[in-house]
Formats: sequence, structure tokens, C-alpha cells
Amino acid sequence: MTTTIRYGNDMRILVVGGGIAGLTLAGLLEQRGFSPDVVEKSSNYGGLGYTLSLWPAGSNILKGLGKYDELLDNADQFEEYHVLDHDGTHLHGYDMGSLADEYGETYLIWRPNLVDVLQETISEENLRMGTTVTEIDQHSDEVDVTFTDGTTATYDLVVGADGIHSKVRDLVFGEVELTYHDMTGWAFWVDPSLATSGEVQEHWGAGRFAGLYPTEDKLACFLAATAPEGAPDPVDERLDRVRETFDDMGGLVPDILGEMDDPAEMWHDDFYDLHMDEWTKGRVVLIGDAGHAILPTGGVGASMAMESAAVLADELTRTDSKYLEQGLEHYVSRRRDRVDTVQKKSRRLGSFVMVQNHLLAELRDKSVKFYSQERMEEYFRDFLSSKI
Repeated sequence: MTTTIRYGNDMRILVVGGGIAGLTLAGLLEQRGFSPDVVEKSSNYGGLGYTLSLWPAGSNILKGLGKYDELLDNADQFEEYHVLDHDGTHLHGYDMGSLADEYGETYLIWRPNLVDVLQETISEENLRMGTTVTEIDQHSDEVDVTFTDGTTATYDLVVGADGIHSKVRDLVFGEVELTYHDMTGWAFWVDPSLATSGEVQEHWGAGRFAGLYPTEDKLACFLAATAPEGAPDPVDERLDRVRETFDDMGGLVPDILGEMDDPAEMWHDDFYDLHMDEWTKGRVVLIGDAGHAILPTGGVGASMAMESAAVLADELTRTDSKYLEQGLEHYVSRRRDRVDTVQKKSRRLGSFVMVQNHLLAELRDKSVKFYSQERMEEYFRDFLSSKI
């Protein structure tokens, strides 16, 4: 019996997860003549979220998708970066313009807005909301999948793009331990007059962090604090918990705390990341947070997810159903070193920003005062100049 070899539009691809990584991949594949199925467990997009930094590594992919103008309509350019201490004393300010001139602009965008932009790149009939997978059964040359609505289908490739709590990863790779970094966080909107457009402001305390991020015509606040894993955060106690945690910080923090009024409208989550030795198993591959979640303190997770999607799409255009596993190996070889390097940097930065000891926090603040514009540019240039 002769096995049918499929490529391009005939290759059967399932993308599990309609977030940033999954939608980017599906949009790029459709642009190249593929017709992937996309399933997303949420019944609708929108709702709560947080602000993302979208570096040229991610935003340039939207140029190829023809959606860069839509990004500009929904984002604010990241022009200046200011660090303040626990009391609100200004430690250092950095001009992001030189990096923008060299590599392209970095933008700040609310995550649901970026998802909306990416959703426009795929065909409506290829997206099934309120659906995810329950079973994945691999064979030598195809994968049988069962969905939560009881339907089944057969694919040449299954892509797990369903986030840090990936169902695909659980089903195919077994239990993989997430790394908790002793931090929890909240995000919500505040009065836009608290910050200037294009200027990011971050207050660094001992084990606490408060950041303001302008996006479009709004201003997002992100608060983080050290906390034991699984610490309860009931909605009816959230405001008191946050105020008690941050009430002795100065600068803009009192104004920020005064802006909190609806705890149900505050996004909350704990800080985990994920390092895996293997991203592929047979005809299943993980991308984005499902395979290489990066701490939000690094500010590059969305860009890295979009990069991985672009590299995988590139490799899939140069293979077929027979040599698919070799194509996945090429994808991993192109991404592994870069992802590992960025993830290590995000962990070091998170530990530096969220140091808990007050004496160490004072030493950190003193070092920031002497951290020059040139050193800041060198830090980000390593990320921006690396080959993808």
C-alpha cells in the first residue's frame, strides 16, 4: 500500500490554542496556502488581560501578515524607560530611540487587542471556539485527535500552542513541572494622566514592583509581589490584599492604589516559567508558552512566541507529510539556543528586580543609578540582533 504524501494546502495541521503563538502560526500558514484547523478552549476573545511589549522580533511578523497598520492603531510606541525606587525617587531613565533607529520600534499593546489583530489573519471557518483536545493518539504517519465536543479528526501534525498549562503537553509529554518564581501579579487600568504617552515607569521595591504601561489611549498598571505558591486571592479580599502589600511605597503608587475600584476587573496570576528539553514528540510540536514559557519580567514572551511560530511556518513550507519529523528537528535547531538564552536572562532579571532583602534592594538601586544608556542598549542589542 502506497502512503499518500501531502504538502502545502493538502497537509492536515491542527493548531491547539488560538492565542498569540497559535494565531500567528495559523495566519502565516494560510498566507502560504495551507488551511490549518485552529481550536481555542475559550468561548470568546476579549475580557481581562495585560499589556505586552512587542519588540521588532514580533511586530515585524505583522508586516509580513499585512497587519502592521492595525498594530499601530492599537498600540503605543515604547520611547522611554524610567526606573524609580521604593519611595518614588527617580533612579535612571533610558531613551529607547537609538534601538528603534537601528532595529525598529517596540510597541506596548493590550494582549486582547493583539489577539484581535491576529485573528483577522485566519479564515473564520478554520477557527473553532470553546473547543480543545481530550485525546491524542499518534501513529507512524498520522495523529488521531478527539475533541471536547466529541468529534474526531486525523492530522499529519498537531501543534500545541495552548499556553503554559497546555493540554497537548499533558497528553503527549506527560506531567512537566512548572517553575514557580515566588511572585504573583495583578493588572488593571488607571487614569491615563498618571503617565506620559510612550513612557514606561517602574517602581522597584523590596519584593514588590509597580509598573505603568501606556497603550493606545489607555494606561495599564502591573503590580507584582513575592508570595508563596498558591496563595489565595479571593476577589472580595483582593483590594485589601493589594493595598496592604503596597501601601508603604511612594511615588505614583498611592495614586495607583486609589485607582483600584473593581476587583473583578483586575487580572491576576502567579509567575511560572517552563523549560523543556524536548519540544517535539513524533508528529506533535510545542510552541510559545506551551513549550518555552518566559517570565513576564523579561517583557519578550509575546515576541518570542511569534518568532517561534514564524520559524515553524517557514520549516513547514519546506517539508511534506513524509519528512515532517525532520522539518520539526530543523525548527528546534533554529530556536533552541535563542530561546534558552532569553529565558535565562528573564530569570536573572526577575531575580534582580524582585530581590526581597531590603539591603540587597538598596544595593540594586545604587547599581541602577550607574547602569548607563550604553549598557542598556548593549543588553537589548544582544536580543534584537540575534539571528532567528
